[in-house]
Amino acid sequence: MNFSLRTAAFSLALAALSTSGFSQGAVDIGLFQDNGVLEVKVRPEADFSGIFSSLVFTIRWDASTGASLGEPTQDEAAQHVIAVAKSGNVREQGSSNYMVYAGFGMTPMSNHGVNWEAGKEYTIATIPVTGQGEFELVNDGYTAEPNNNANFYAALGGGDRTGTIYHGLAATGDDGSVLIQPNPNNGRFTLSFLNNEKGDVTVEIVNNIGQSVYNETLRELEGTYKKEMDLSGQSAGAYYVKIKRNGATTTHKVVYR
Repeated sequence: MNFSLRTAAFSLALAALSTSGFSQGAVDIGLFQDNGVLEVKVRPEADFSGIFSSLVFTIRWDASTGASLGEPTQDEAAQHVIAVAKSGNVREQGSSNYMVYAGFGMTPMSNHGVNWEAGKEYTIATIPVTGQGEFELVNDGYTAEPNNNANFYAALGGGDRTGTIYHGLAATGDDGSVLIQPNPNNGRFTLSFLNNEKGDVTVEIVNNIGQSVYNETLRELEGTYKKEMDLSGQSAGAYYVKIKRNGATTTHKVVYR
């Protein structure tokens, strides 16, 4: 992204400032899944019915899964609040894919009978998914780079009201058999899953910049896999367990505190 999304958002927010005034309270954002579809929700900290001036957020997922995200869709109420669209194409950095989304609003929500209540969740966009994997709303090193400038950002009535990512991780297509216990942990945890169909299985653990810290291939595995993992020799942070089996890859987040 050569042009700063925040610069564009700020310019449009200033244009709306004279008619809306400043809001009180921040806006948080969360990512959820419902039957394999991602839902982006916002949660205002205070009642609001003015102009939702701008929104920027980024979703990250493991590039090796082959999963992809479709065009965001919105119901009529959400479109009146703020129109959300992809900002450019998928970008690959290391082992991760990134998709940036941006939205801009120019009219008060009250004009369309929309009034936010403090602490309530509102679905702002629904994103269809092809394939399976774990998708995450992120502020990381990539999104913070000046040339990308794609950290989560929200403006109400012309003022920066960026809150927190209160629910960042949403898995789609997972068969539910993978267990990581405990999670979060101190670097030591038990990984287990069931492989119903006999075949080769690869277990890999990568850090948050895509470097592999563990890799194991099991030939003709059928049944239960269970192993005590030890990352205590690594730096604390987020890690991702990638399991390749039966022609598909699933990714599972591990937090080492």
